[in-house]
Amino acid sequence: MDSQTTYAVIDLETTGTEINGSDRIIQFGCALIKNGTLIQTRSQLINPDRPVPQAIQTLTGITPGRLVAAPYFADVAASITRLLQGTVIVAHNVNFDYPFLAAELVRAGQPALAQPGVDTVEMAQILLPTQASFRLQDLTAALGITHDHPHRADSDAISTGHLLMRLGARFAALPTATQHELLKFAGSLPKQTGDFLAAHATAPKPLTPEQMAVGRFVLKRPQPSAGEQVVPTYPATLAAKRQLLKPRFKVRTQQAKMMDAIYENSTSTHQPLLIEAGTGLGKTLGYLLPYAYVTSTSHKLVVSAATTVLERQIATESLPQVRALTGLALPAVVLKSARHYLDLGKFAASLGLKHPNHQTRLLQMRLMVWLTQTTTGDLAELQLTTYTAPLFARIRATGRPTQGIYQSADFYQRLQNQVKTAQVVITNHAFLARHITDLPLRHKPYLVVDEAQHFAAAFAEANSHELGLAKLKRRLGQLQTFIQGRKETGLMTLFADAPATLYQLNRTLAAINTATDQIAALQQVVYHHCGQPAPRVVERPLTAAERQWLLPTLQTALPPLLTTAASVLAPMQGVLAEYEADPERYLASEAALFQGLDGLTAALANQLTRLKGIDLAALAQAPVVTSLILGGGGPATLSINWQRFDASHIIQKQLTVFDAPVFTGATLTVNRSFDYLTQQLGLPAATPALRLRSPFHYKLQAQFLVAEDAPNARELSEGAYADYLANAIAQLAATPHQTLVLFNSLRMISLVYQRLINQLPEHELLAQGVTGSAEKIAKRFALSTDSVLLGAASFFEGIDYPQKQLEQVILTRLPFDSPASPTVQARAAALKARGEDAFAADLLPKATIRFRQSFGRLIRTEHDRGVFVVLDPRLLTTPYGRQMAKSLPNLKPKALPLADLTPLAHDFLEHRLIKETEHAQ
Repeated sequence: MDSQTTYAVIDLETTGTEINGSDRIIQFGCALIKNGTLIQTRSQLINPDRPVPQAIQTLTGITPGRLVAAPYFADVAASITRLLQGTVIVAHNVNFDYPFLAAELVRAGQPALAQPGVDTVEMAQILLPTQASFRLQDLTAALGITHDHPHRADSDAISTGHLLMRLGARFAALPTATQHELLKFAGSLPKQTGDFLAAHATAPKPLTPEQMAVGRFVLKRPQPSAGEQVVPTYPATLAAKRQLLKPRFKVRTQQAKMMDAIYENSTSTHQPLLIEAGTGLGKTLGYLLPYAYVTSTSHKLVVSAATTVLERQIATESLPQVRALTGLALPAVVLKSARHYLDLGKFAASLGLKHPNHQTRLLQMRLMVWLTQTTTGDLAELQLTTYTAPLFARIRATGRPTQGIYQSADFYQRLQNQVKTAQVVITNHAFLARHITDLPLRHKPYLVVDEAQHFAAAFAEANSHELGLAKLKRRLGQLQTFIQGRKETGLMTLFADAPATLYQLNRTLAAINTATDQIAALQQVVYHHCGQPAPRVVERPLTAAERQWLLPTLQTALPPLLTTAASVLAPMQGVLAEYEADPERYLASEAALFQGLDGLTAALANQLTRLKGIDLAALAQAPVVTSLILGGGGPATLSINWQRFDASHIIQKQLTVFDAPVFTGATLTVNRSFDYLTQQLGLPAATPALRLRSPFHYKLQAQFLVAEDAPNARELSEGAYADYLANAIAQLAATPHQTLVLFNSLRMISLVYQRLINQLPEHELLAQGVTGSAEKIAKRFALSTDSVLLGAASFFEGIDYPQKQLEQVILTRLPFDSPASPTVQARAAALKARGEDAFAADLLPKATIRFRQSFGRLIRTEHDRGVFVVLDPRLLTTPYGRQMAKSLPNLKPKALPLADLTPLAHDFLEHRLIKETEHAQ
């Protein structure tokens, strides 16, 4: 391939995906490109001489009526052969389009295709490593490529041609060393895609000032932090705030009150402060702006978010806005645990893996390009659906500094250094609850807890414990495999000529066998005293008598078990030290073995540290529920869990390290009272608090509808209830408007998805845990215009889909915690012992907050309009349901049978379309 190569960029629309079966082409599109210029296009409808499925018609817009007069493929096959002669065929997923077209040509009596092929999907995955989606229409949107008619072969082919040129330019722009590293592995790419990359390799060029070479990689050089700046005066008046924020932001009186309250609290009163900031008020700007005028590197601001999604939003969107407004540098860092970051040394070693599978090699190439872009090494930047690929277990950081040539560029160590020089530290509730004492802080920092309704739960989880006997046994078994070897060379073989090391390895194997026997014995004892056969994973709270028996049993059995298990670590660390002292002695595959061993021993050490930290006597007195977990496989799957259900005292103790903590969120109150939150956090009832209303006009912007004929889920079988929900959702979502459907159960999502998949052919159906992780489908939904998303807990809050991104929310069931949960039962028992009603004091407040949050997904800007539909009749027929309904802002529910409710919802949404059309005209 060279400058004279003609690329034939093809795209096919077909009746299905069976290449050598019953499916046929219905449209052929081709764009010829030479010297980076589009020289010819062709679009041809083709009569498949068979029915076109409705889903294909909806997707492509190609109806049978348009194909009646179209030629059969045999009529155009010769001209297609001539068109493609002497070209390199390019497609977005060449492993589908190329063989499908080849089979059709052979079927029509034409010669088999023999041209080279190039794939733009995998090239895009490598060269655009942080892209959330690699669908053609999403890539063209991200790169600013005009794509008028997605899923039309002619438009898709032209767009793919432009994408091809952009990708070639992207590869050419990479540092020379990165190009060379990628080309080493380019042979694993589909067909001749590697040759295309090689044709775009450039002559050696020097690194830019923003780049640095470290070992095999070229990295983006970290930017030095700015020195201390002269801080301007805080805009104390409303006029001053308007002057500062215009024209980018509209200052609202309620938001200004929030800013002033925080500024006064951080400079004067220095006490805990509660702020409920209504949706649309601008909460994040409301707290970041005043803190910009009072923080410094010695008096930091710690912002704790409920989710990593919100954490990243604060860092990449909100904080840059505040910097632009104030002119202040505000150096910031996002703080996570080590496992979120890439270890450069381990990644370099992984490149020597023998015979990796295709997906591993593709991921390695993607990471090489990403290293030229990232300054953090945070793997979340890749926006993958899942991080369970085996490669990640090898290359994640463990918290121990990288040794050798990569030590100076270690991402996690760089993160620790950045915390020391940052003014703003952004983290999440879970990390803060576990590592609050590890923060390198010289002075009491300020604290903002965003989405504070989750703070107590995070601390409860962090101070809960699991005696993961099955997991410990599994890790010891993995270590045994590393030593003895299986498919790859084991440590015993590597050190066969080192008697001292061999002796230590044999002693380690003996310790592993002893520890495994001790685990099995403890599992047997507990199982026969407390266990019950279980066909699947179950969690059962222990009775008072069982808890009383368990304590002395564990106090006797656990210390010797942990001592034996811990004895395997020192020999393994000695083995790793030998490798690190002279890594050049070993082959690349052997180096990969050591890297895997390092990750495993780090995980084992962390688990043993947690297990040794379990204070059994203290747990016997703490507000915890003790449960037995059985995985369905008898004693061998047994573990023990201590779940804390009240963390208020721990929270108050930990908050002493902070100055003037602020707890904020859009849904902190229940019945306009902060009492539930203050009890959860252990704060005094008289803690200063602000309730700041939303600026939205909900009566005009939203419809609140309840299906009065919806069934009570408890009165139906699981399958019958899933049937009802699928039919109801199919009716309500049959509009050109994006819909979010909220569930209490991932299992019910799966059941409904199976029933809906064929009922909404005109929509992209996204389902949490089925079509991707919560984060992945959330991003996919934001890019779509025709999606229905089925989501659970994480979608009740923390996501922002303004205007057309989300216009309908369906709540399938009132969001109560499961009364069967051991933790819920323990909280209920504790409240009852104090003379309180557990439902009124705990279950109902939590459900009310979630109910408000579910509605809060709908209206995110003053221009939004949308419909909120509830498919649970208890909202109307029970006192607690009616109380929950009253918690929504200035809205009363309209109760109708589903058959009448659906057209009303559609009409409300269509009214928006009419208004927009009139405005456009």
